[in-house]
Amino acid sequence: MIAGNGGTAAVLPIRKDEREQTRVAAAPFADVYEAHAPAVYRYCLARLGDPCAAEDAAAETFSSAYAAWDTFGDEDPTGVRRWIFRIARNAAVDHHRRRRRGASLLGRLRPAGGDGSGTGADVETVAQLRAELRAALAAVAGLGRRDRELVGLRVAAGLSFAEIAAVLGTSEQAARTATHRALLKVRTALEGTER
Repeated sequence: MIAGNGGTAAVLPIRKDEREQTRVAAAPFADVYEAHAPAVYRYCLARLGDPCAAEDAAAETFSSAYAAWDTFGDEDPTGVRRWIFRIARNAAVDHHRRRRRGASLLGRLRPAGGDGSGTGADVETVAQLRAELRAALAAVAGLGRRDRELVGLRVAAGLSFAEIAAVLGTSEQAARTATHRALLKVRTALEGTER
């Protein structure tokens, strides 16, 4: 599982001659992982539409980030966030290229609990929430690739317009405008399903 894994530092390779340096470097990366893993997973889920594929892409993101961590020189926390999401974007694009479009999005959607235990909500509430989620996912799936990416970065990952611009290599105003248009398409699609 991506989020909540406190054992990140335990799997890091430690060579005898680099033992001290590795311990020092492991703590900041573990902090980066803990801070960004949930948002990276949500972004990958929004891009790929499949929880298993999103977990794979998020894992690839942090694997690549860890491999390049020694070369990353920006101490600014927003710089780290932009860097991580650039890697996540590339991982999602690579994953999307590799997988086939055989199964539908709704067929892959699995329940939030997954183990069959109740969450305390009544059946009607759960059914309504699932219907709303299906409608939202269908609305996002109906968007073009670029619009899906914008919605994923803004809504699922929670990035600011400046961060979206940095990830996509565009201006903040262009990111703001394009994201607004993409979200408007989602709203329009959702309003059309309510009628």
